[in-house]
Amino acid sequence: MSEDYATGKQNFYLQYFFPPSSVGETGRTGGMPGRREVGHGMLAQRALAPIIPDEDEFPYTIRLESTITESNGSSSMASVCGGCLAMMDAGVPIKRMVAGVAMGLILEEDGQFQVLTDILGSEDALGDMDFKVAGDAEGVTAFQMDIKVEGITLEVMRQALDQAKAGRQHILREMQSCDPPPAKQLSQYAPRIRRFNIDPDKIGQVIGSGGRNIKMLQAAAGCDEIMVSDQLTGMLEVRARTDQAALAGEEVIVGFLTEPEAGAIFRNVAVASVMPFGCIVDFAPGKSGLVHVSELDVGRTADPTAVWKAGDKIDVKILEYDKASGRCKLSRKAVMQEDSGVPSPSAPEPIEIGATYRDVEVVKVQQYGCFVALNAQVQALVHVSELDVERVGDPASLFQAGDRIDVKVLDKNKRGQLQLSRKQVLIDDSQKEPSGNGNGNNPLATAPQRQSIST
Repeated sequence: MSEDYATGKQNFYLQYFFPPSSVGETGRTGGMPGRREVGHGMLAQRALAPIIPDEDEFPYTIRLESTITESNGSSSMASVCGGCLAMMDAGVPIKRMVAGVAMGLILEEDGQFQVLTDILGSEDALGDMDFKVAGDAEGVTAFQMDIKVEGITLEVMRQALDQAKAGRQHILREMQSCDPPPAKQLSQYAPRIRRFNIDPDKIGQVIGSGGRNIKMLQAAAGCDEIMVSDQLTGMLEVRARTDQAALAGEEVIVGFLTEPEAGAIFRNVAVASVMPFGCIVDFAPGKSGLVHVSELDVGRTADPTAVWKAGDKIDVKILEYDKASGRCKLSRKAVMQEDSGVPSPSAPEPIEIGATYRDVEVVKVQQYGCFVALNAQVQALVHVSELDVERVGDPASLFQAGDRIDVKVLDKNKRGQLQLSRKQVLIDDSQKEPSGNGNGNNPLATAPQRQSIST
């Protein structure tokens, strides 16, 4: 049990009812339980308590009810046997099976005695001992003794325990062979609860401002409730009506907290919106990315809006993830190639701040600068102010698509955009050259001339 009886907080209790009608009598019912009901119920509860699973394994409160309809023997031991089977049938993962049996004694004045197994009501009334013993096949979980003589010897006690063990083992064999057997699974109408731990520092991220994130996760998983069970250990509890929804609740939380990794594939994810340049896809709760038009299919896609719409399901692969900005580049084409056995291009090497990239291709020229391809997946802008050591009025007068230039990665802004410079490469290269050309120490005097378009 989760707590001792003194605290009044426990996850298992047994309610024992012994109405007068069970022994052919009349009397008041429905009021406070009598001394007999309290004592017998507590004995049965203590006998079953050791086999109750830990709360971490089975996070339910178990209420076991034993109503005695007829009694001509030990109803408390019957409650132990029936309670064990009832919990198994309800899907409680008990640690082991237990049973109970009541032992009696006939003691003569000359010391001769006879121990009785599974006594009847008359044997209890006329005998000298009522010794109830409950446990599994090897050990005892609870016992209670009433005697009508001044005392019993160790020999009597030893024989009573030996016979009680043999009786329990016989009863347990009968319980194991019951037909039909216990279901050993929760009812379809029982709520499902899953508990798991996350990093305690990420609990706030799961909850979100005003509970926004946790509500979004509940809706995405289709579960009834997500609660924080223990902030110190980071234990979360997902409550749902089905096992599938409870498992989905755990999966969406884990996915929400896991940073995307290049190469990961997400199946059957929803298209959030469609643009002329591609599709925005929600590949995990709280995470989305762009599938560029060039990555939508192995063939050319002229107009994505004519092929896809919001709500469509597609498979995507993460090509690149920028941790600073949270941006993901996705590809449907890469998944199609992998599924068809065609190897997809490996993820490009990460772009390093301060690195110089030689002989990269100019892919587009605009008035404000040139776009260059650093690798197969990454393109970035060299601003007009960074194209040369001298002022450039019109980039189109010096460069065209297909030209090759050298650039240096200066930085990455808050939006994840790379800041490139050709000018800095020219400066760096001029400083490495010997200064024996009559120009003194001016590092720019030996800078290469700007590229021009041949006519």
